[in-house]
Amino acid sequence: MALNSDIKEVSQMMGRRPETLNILLVEDSVMDARFITGLLKGSASGFKWRHVVQLAEALSLLKSIRFDIILLDLNLEDSFGHETFARILSAAPSTAILVLSASDDEELAIRTVREGAQDYLVKGSFDRRLLLRSIHYAYERKQSEEALRQSEATVRSIFENSLDGIIITENQGFFMEANSAAGTITGLPHDALKGRSLFDFLGQEQENEWRTLRDSGSGRTRFRVRRNDGAKRLVECGFSANILPGCHLMVLHDITEQQDLEERLRQSQKMEAVGRLAGGVAHDFNNLLGVITVYAEQLHLSAVEPQQRLRAEKIMNATDRAAALTKQLLAFGRRQVLSPKLLDLAMAMADITNMVESMVEADVQLKIRVQEEGLGLVYADQGQIEQVILNLAINGRDAMSAGGVLSIEIKSYTSPEGSSEIPPGEYVLLSVADTGVGMDDETKALIFEPFFTTKEMGKGTGLGLATVYGIVKQSNGHITVHSEKGVGSTFNIYLPRAAVTESAGAMTPKHVPERISLTGTETILLVDDENDLRNATAEYLAGCGYKVLDARDGREAIELSGKLEGNIDLLISDIVMPNVNGRTLVNHMRETRPTTRVLLISGYTDDAIIRHGIFLENAAFLQKPFTFQLLSLKIRALLDERTQ
Repeated sequence: MALNSDIKEVSQMMGRRPETLNILLVEDSVMDARFITGLLKGSASGFKWRHVVQLAEALSLLKSIRFDIILLDLNLEDSFGHETFARILSAAPSTAILVLSASDDEELAIRTVREGAQDYLVKGSFDRRLLLRSIHYAYERKQSEEALRQSEATVRSIFENSLDGIIITENQGFFMEANSAAGTITGLPHDALKGRSLFDFLGQEQENEWRTLRDSGSGRTRFRVRRNDGAKRLVECGFSANILPGCHLMVLHDITEQQDLEERLRQSQKMEAVGRLAGGVAHDFNNLLGVITVYAEQLHLSAVEPQQRLRAEKIMNATDRAAALTKQLLAFGRRQVLSPKLLDLAMAMADITNMVESMVEADVQLKIRVQEEGLGLVYADQGQIEQVILNLAINGRDAMSAGGVLSIEIKSYTSPEGSSEIPPGEYVLLSVADTGVGMDDETKALIFEPFFTTKEMGKGTGLGLATVYGIVKQSNGHITVHSEKGVGSTFNIYLPRAAVTESAGAMTPKHVPERISLTGTETILLVDDENDLRNATAEYLAGCGYKVLDARDGREAIELSGKLEGNIDLLISDIVMPNVNGRTLVNHMRETRPTTRVLLISGYTDDAIIRHGIFLENAAFLQKPFTFQLLSLKIRALLDERTQ
């Protein structure tokens, strides 16, 4: 009963009920061992033990059995003093050690406690109660130490392996601790940050913001971290002040790449919005330009006096410029008319070399380098690619007001796996570089924005590079810009290399016979809801000898076609019309009059044709505004092709 009372008392002292503890007694004195085991026997339900007399036996047991407590005599048959303790501690570092000391070894016993033993007992000076209390105390203390050690190891592991930068600073912003991720953000080994000022990386302009966070206790913000190599990283910062007295915690999450992706998405959405706006405006704008163009052309053809012809020409030139501006908007919005084909960029460059040379100022040296063999073909619209080259050449020229070198290079390029800029694959690279004024990062981020320009007022529309961007993206290509202030700029355009043999590029367009006359006698059904344009076009075609039937929409055209017994040689139709649209009309004509040729006209682009489900291979397309001469060429090409 007394023993149970002692255990209960010890349990209350330790704050928990004692467990069944596995004890190893290492003692070479038979009398001492009998005394200790005699004290333990009365509490067999709470303890179990093994007794050995040599260190070697103890070390052997520790390899296969995990003990909760080791009662250790330091002076054994095969080991003596501190060495005994050191070897036991090394073999069982997570086990509680209670040293049994002879009276003359008390100093040594105290040393072992400093080095890791949980307690010591002087032989001959303890009874059962003291032994039980010491055993439980040693066990609980060891468990607490292990828990604390494990906790510290866990915290340290989290600290070191966190993907976010973790920094601890003192009151003035000097580093006290930093993990590896913080070192990556700052560009220095984390152990080299200790003692450095946080403001060496944040900049003095952000010091006040940091101090506000420190004084407020906690908060979130964003910092621009200037790395040791000069580069800048954008980080989100979570701040907690006084996690320990005078110690402040900062957790930095690098969002540079995320911010770049978000900016690209915003740019893409902005371009898409402007592109949709451009496509919608283009329809009405081109219809109006079409009316102006045809009547100006009629004035020019009927003019008697030179002054009248000159005025008509000026109107036509103005409509041409307006139409060109619309095309630039459409190219920017990736909605321009494209006629992609297998294209040799070397040949395309040769076709416009003279034009590029004529645009370059005398004090600008032009260098053109084209890979002669193995360049490969791309699938693109030649006119649009030429526009890209000319726009970039003009930009490069304008950036070198004091002269310099304009370089144009075309070569094959293989993008490797893991490339951060260009997806892996085979490309043909078009590079345009200048040695001009260059751009800073802020300007470079805006150059593809519509209507953004660095040129003087009236000298730039701000659509040149936006157009380039739209064409490249619509051609499934990629564009990168490298520029440095005062050094120059390089625009690299990567167009996917077509998976065809070189011989495929030798295909020639279908032969179009030479047309002697633009007049004719065939029957044409003209359909357009723009009354002025339809009337003027009908009048012109009738003057060319054609028999013209005109209708305001698809429904009226279907009725006319149903009543007419003779042939309709050509249908000229707008696409977007009220009542019955161009798609329904074209499908009806193909079913009822399969020999009728089709010419589609629209203020929209061929993108509208695709969206309305009309296939271009079976229909020609003419975008408004157009001249009567161009219309006549299209008509004769279609009608003469039918007879081939």
